[in-house]
Amino acid sequence: MSFELKQRTLAVAPDLVPVLFPQLLERFGEDLPDGTRKVRTIGGFDCGNGVLGAASLDIGSIAPVRLTDGRLAFSCIWQADLAEEFDAHGIPGVEELTPAQLSALTPAPEEMPL
Repeated sequence: MSFELKQRTLAVAPDLVPVLFPQLLERFGEDLPDGTRKVRTIGGFDCGNGVLGAASLDIGSIAPVRLTDGRLAFSCIWQADLAEEFDAHGIPGVEELTPAQLSALTPAPEEMPL
């Protein structure tokens, strides 16, 4: 498995998620464990003891944060080839957010929809 060692937050327009994520999974996806099964993913979470678990919308192990500008923010450890592609060329419609940007764009709890 080849995943980055740091967590990144990527912001994506909601209408791009169902189009872009399947393309990224096909190009960069790797299989990670989720309990007794393997899940195809482009992101993961440190589960402790050096184990990387799958971050997947399909199984609900990652939930995006809806930003005040309408985009969705996904924070996880990204697949290394995808991160290299993003760093070298960018991915149309995707922006990496700094912690300060994420904080500024995250709605206050009373502003968040139920």
